[in-house]
This record gives sequence, C-alpha cells and structure tokens, in this order.
Amino acid sequence: MFKKYIPHPTRREFFALFLLAAEIILFSVFVPNFFHPVNFARVVQNNTEIAIISIGMTICMLLGGIDLSVGAVMGVVSVVTGNMIQRDMNTLLIILAAAVIGICVGAVNGVIIAKFHIPDMLTTLATGNIWKAVIFGLLGGKWLTSLKPSFRGITTMKVAGIPVLLFLVLGIYAVFYYIFMYTRFGRHIYAIGCNENAARLSGINADRIRLTAYCITGALAGLTGLLYIARMGSVEMTIGSTTAIQCIAAVTIGGIGAKGSGMRGSVIGTLAGVFFIGFLKNGIVIMGIPSLLENFFIGSLMIICVLFDSLSVMRRARKGVTGEEGQT
Repeated sequence: MFKKYIPHPTRREFFALFLLAAEIILFSVFVPNFFHPVNFARVVQNNTEIAIISIGMTICMLLGGIDLSVGAVMGVVSVVTGNMIQRDMNTLLIILAAAVIGICVGAVNGVIIAKFHIPDMLTTLATGNIWKAVIFGLLGGKWLTSLKPSFRGITTMKVAGIPVLLFLVLGIYAVFYYIFMYTRFGRHIYAIGCNENAARLSGINADRIRLTAYCITGALAGLTGLLYIARMGSVEMTIGSTTAIQCIAAVTIGGIGAKGSGMRGSVIGTLAGVFFIGFLKNGIVIMGIPSLLENFFIGSLMIICVLFDSLSVMRRARKGVTGEEGQT
C-alpha cells in the first residue's frame, strides 16, 4: 500500500551501527562492569533527552539547516513547568503547557527562517541566547529544587529489567521512521535537502515544510524539558547548555553531515549516534579518563564523518560532470 522513499539503510548508517557495536564490544572487554544491565540502564536514562531532541535535529539537518536553540527551549519549558509543579497544578495542564511553549518557540524560529530567509544558524543562535536570558530571569539566579512531578516514575520504571524510557525512545523513533519513509512529509524533507530549487519547481512548499520541521523540533524539546525534570528533580541555571552540540554530534556521526547529502540518512543512524556518544561518555567516566578527552574523541569523529560526507558529495558531483561530458 505504501512505498518506501529510501528502501534500505545507507552505508553511513551501517557505519554508525558498526561503530556502536565495536565500541560496546571494546568497552565490555576493557572496562569492568560495563556490560552490566544496571550500567546499560543508566546510559539509557542519561541520554533520553538527547535521543528525543536529536530527532528534531535530524529533520533540520536533512533540510540543510540546524537548530542551535534546542537546549535553551528545553530549559525554558523546564523552568515554566517546574514552577507549575511547585504550585501543584494539574498534570495534563503541565504537559499541554510544555507542548504549546515548545511548538510556539519552534514556530518563531521557523517563521524567521522560512519567511524572512534569515540563515538558520544565525536565527537559532540569536533566539537561543534570548531564551537563555529568559531562563535567567525566570529563575532569578536560583535553582528550582525538590521537584516531584506525578510522572516522575517513568524515569525509573522497568519492564522485565528494561527501562521504560528505552521503550519510549524506541516508540518515538519508530513513529518518525514511519514518517520519514512512508509519508509525503518525509519525502518532501529528503527532496528539499537534496535540491531545494528542484523541490520548489516540482510544487513542494519548502517554506511550510521548514516551518513544520522547526515546530516539531520545538515540541520535542518541550517534551524533553518534562523528562529532564522527572529525571533530575531540579532545574539549574546552565540547563541545556551542551544539548545542541551533543545532538549535532549524534546526527553527524549517524550519517547526516555535509550539506548536499539530504537524500541520505534517517533516524536509524541518529539513534546509533546518540548511543555511541552515550556509551563513550559512560566508558570514559568508568575508566577515570579526563572528560576533556571525551570532547576530543567526539570532535575528532565529527570531523572525520563530515570529511567523509564532503568527499562523497564531491565524488558524486565529479562523476556527474564526467558523465555529462561523456554524453556530449
């Protein structure tokens, strides 16, 4: 009934899955208790927010854009809903507020980028700084602590020894995999990322797709704000300060990097990238290696992946030129 737009994972996604498998095997051999179920559950719990926001980052980067404000959006939602929790407000109202704030903030980014054609990096960097100032103003220099939302149990519950958060993450990824592979919206994302001018000429409303993408990213950031409160029970001033770079790293390692490669990659690679970084950070902590080396490894791998993607794009372009010359 439905037809896939991309029939199978790309080589870059297989490479990301290979990196993840090799990392787990390597750490299991050299790091004590790394393969223990408790440690795996800890990695899942600590990377749930990054995993969910990375879906939105995947959409933005497939479109040839980026969102540097996701961490600040998560922070604003956490502060607002944290204050609502302190006032013992209705849980459904809190969840609705998180969704509405996330979507509205994402819409602001989308309108500025799509309608006024301001570069996405500049736009989201600016709005991210604005929301950071809002966070500071709402907190007044103080942390929100001792937050106990009614949905807090979702971060610690397990089914057959498996964290419920893992089922949540896999469920959200399954939904977006379906959207990417089987829906018109998904096909339009890949088409715009591959060649926006050609997509526009074929009748695709690129501005509307881009606006929708940033609204989805904002909504996902809002959801993670709630999960962060449920997991941590507090909101600090620096919340979300490294979220954007972690998401970009996960998406890049997962196979979506160089501009012009919009036809490649999906949430499969992104999920592999998220857990590759999560297990890397976990293994480094257990081994007692300085955290600066963690940033060195992640940054180096990002450069290698982007370089690989750029060379692939250049090689395909060269083949295209050679083919045209051969026909003439």
